[in-house]
Amino acid sequence: MPTEQIKTIGQIGERIAANYFKARGCEVLEMNFENQVGYRLGEIDVVARDPKNDEIIFIEVKTRKKGGYNSEAPELAISRGKYHKLKKIISTYLRKNNLLDSSYRLDAIAIELDMETRKADLRHLKYIYY
Repeated sequence: MPTEQIKTIGQIGERIAANYFKARGCEVLEMNFENQVGYRLGEIDVVARDPKNDEIIFIEVKTRKKGGYNSEAPELAISRGKYHKLKKIISTYLRKNNLLDSSYRLDAIAIELDMETRKADLRHLKYIYY
């Protein structure tokens, strides 16, 4: 990945999540995928491929500062509406990349950053759905 400057808490979390999957042997295919044609649905934070089972992993990353404003568990920010938007974006990605027959899943990474110690607590929630 290029060494561009990270500007937001969300971007820090996305970089941590991408590195987490790389450390587990996954290939990061895309960061911040969004549909470019038609109605903008939002974005998928990280798209990775697990070579062990050739599964595509779509990853929603939620990052919060520990003890900061809105410091509830980050994963609680994935609402039913957000989940349905993610499903649509996943369909767009699969069609665009001719991967409709591929095995895939939607995971979430919840990250809480301690800005004083510069440490992160990460929770990996596999196979999220409503």
